[in-house]
Amino acid sequence: MPKPPASPEVVEAVRERILAEALSIVNEEGYARLSMRKLARRLGFTAKTIYNYYSNKDELYLMALIEGFQALSREFQAAYGSSDDPVEKMRSVIRAYVRWGVENKHYYNIMFSMDTPKYTDYVGTRMEEVADRQNRVALELADIGKAILSEVASREGGIDPGEIPFRLLHVWSTLHGLVSLCISRVTLEVVNLPEVMDRILEEVLRPFAGTGGKTAP
Repeated sequence: MPKPPASPEVVEAVRERILAEALSIVNEEGYARLSMRKLARRLGFTAKTIYNYYSNKDELYLMALIEGFQALSREFQAAYGSSDDPVEKMRSVIRAYVRWGVENKHYYNIMFSMDTPKYTDYVGTRMEEVADRQNRVALELADIGKAILSEVASREGGIDPGEIPFRLLHVWSTLHGLVSLCISRVTLEVVNLPEVMDRILEEVLRPFAGTGGKTAP
């Protein structure tokens, strides 16, 4: 008798296992060293088995990005809805970004830190549709950031709406630096970064707090 097809739960579990191992390889050796053959060998599968779940390493990589950006987007959305005050929304979102990045370093590295293929690299290829999906999910994060800064500008004043993209990049650069330093642990001999993290994040918020926002003492 032919073997019955695997249940959707089993298929999803195998896909997640493959994705997790691929993330490990990229983080350890770089994207260029990822191959379906190497992945299969590490998992104890045949290369043919891997191809039953992902068509090639680009699809595997893009699906990992989609999963990572979706997870971070959910954190952003929950933080955004946690308060009616725009500065408090901003406080919740920046803390969510740092927390998620530190706790999910394998995803964070391929999303923001490593020299890996980007959306424009796939334009005009057969992977463009998947890459476009990934790009749209990633841009949701920027949209939430812009929305918060627009609310801060309208309620607190002091921010030129035309400067919102610059302000977003400025804040993001600081947060990315914090996450990267935490992941690499290079500050251990200079300062215990987790101990001063709250103070740094409040300094990020200070220019936006105005008279209506609350800042930590």
